[in-house]
Amino acid sequence: PIWIQVALQAVLRQREIHVLLEVLRTSPKINTNRVQLLKYGDYLKALQPPLSVNIIRTPPLRGSSLILIDPNIIFTSLDNFFGGFGRGIGVLPAGRMFTPTESRVIHIIMEVAFKSLKEAWQPLLALDFEQVNSEINPQFAQIADENDLVIVNHFDAECGDGPGFIDIVYPYSSLKPIRELLRSRVQAVDGDPESEKIWQENLTAAL
Repeated sequence: PIWIQVALQAVLRQREIHVLLEVLRTSPKINTNRVQLLKYGDYLKALQPPLSVNIIRTPPLRGSSLILIDPNIIFTSLDNFFGGFGRGIGVLPAGRMFTPTESRVIHIIMEVAFKSLKEAWQPLLALDFEQVNSEINPQFAQIADENDLVIVNHFDAECGDGPGFIDIVYPYSSLKPIRELLRSRVQAVDGDPESEKIWQENLTAAL
């Protein structure tokens, strides 16, 4: 999970910003947080509907995962798309559904996320991403039992006036079969002086 977070930081910041700028006419600021390992029930308690809750499959990994998009990101992107100033939205009623136009914006964001995630995972494992269903209430997205562990990748994003977030949530059980692969990848990156030297030179040149 540590290596995946590092990859996502680089890929999502570069690729998603470029594509969203081109398609939605907005250039978001994306900041990553530490990967968290939580009980699924505890994670759900911190969420307030309505949210864009997208249930996805990631074969060959088993089970379902989630991509949650804050409505503020959707509305600021929508406002930018139609020539506005990227204004967000206030508090929405819990049962408020997304309109077809808003759903189209969500679809664009999901397509960008899928491309970025495939690229981030590619050096480790070739994954496919497909959307299974969507909800506005996270309580209806039962990808795991309440006491099961999930891995939460949290991204803070600003597309206009207001901040929002995107969460990518994997059940721990889906990544458990490849934990040795993840661990060996992290150890290989951390223990290779030549790779560290190249990384340092590239970072210095970029700065």
